[in-house]
Amino acid sequence: MTVILIWLIAFAVLLLLFLKRWDVSVSGILDALLPAVLRSEDDRWIWSPALAVLGATFIVRPVDMLFTLIVIGLLALIGTKLAGWIVSKVQH
Repeated sequence: MTVILIWLIAFAVLLLLFLKRWDVSVSGILDALLPAVLRSEDDRWIWSPALAVLGATFIVRPVDMLFTLIVIGLLALIGTKLAGWIVSKVQH
């Protein structure tokens, strides 16, 4: 029960911070990182809760999040290398 309470408090605080600081910092960072396909006019209400969930989960279970990020990074690396290899084989 304590973990759920900590997660809810962290989520609420992070969501409030992301919503308050959206125009000043968060939207600029996301605009630099995201391709145009993932942007919309109402990004604040989509990305703020998503980032708050990730942040709260990282506060409660940092090792699990770290392992998840490592696995996602490895899969992305393998996928890009495999796609490059396939493209090079198709071109020859």
